[in-house]
Amino acid sequence: MKHVLPLVLALAACVPDDPATIQMAPRPVPQTDNEVAFVSRLFNDIQPRSIMEDREYCGLIGLGADGALVATAPRRGQVSSCLPPAPGSVPFVVVASYHTHGAYSPDYFTEVPSFDDMRTDIQDGTDGYVATPGGRLWYVDARNQVARQVCGRNCLIPDPDHREDPDFAVQPTYTLDDLRAF
Repeated sequence: MKHVLPLVLALAACVPDDPATIQMAPRPVPQTDNEVAFVSRLFNDIQPRSIMEDREYCGLIGLGADGALVATAPRRGQVSSCLPPAPGSVPFVVVASYHTHGAYSPDYFTEVPSFDDMRTDIQDGTDGYVATPGGRLWYVDARNQVARQVCGRNCLIPDPDHREDPDFAVQPTYTLDDLRAF
């Protein structure tokens, strides 16, 4: 029995930090209109494939050595998940992650970032962008633990089968605690 406590402590060390307690470094550069336009073009290139295959696609966005915006090639994920490269594994300064939410399905609530989307960005120490089947663009401000809608329905290429949920009006912002409820 005396070996149980060290094992419990070792396992506890593997549990991710509570997102509310994580301290993040400042964003390397402020978000700009140029960045939003870059992200919109990136998503409009990815959305048709993501919708057709009903898979999330993800990656990282950053600043190259010359200061220009760059992105990793999109990684193909699953129906409801995608793992981008680790921020420390790319040859540029990461400013945000990105991922799509795939095709419309009445079985998933995909028009807002999920709690796990925001929690992962917080734990990775980076902000994030999310594209939805309805063509919405979201920005996850990991430091302030809030997601805000950059542009609404159909501002990106949408899934033609997308239907708005008549019982749920999408709000312009959500906190981490708001998303915990979904």
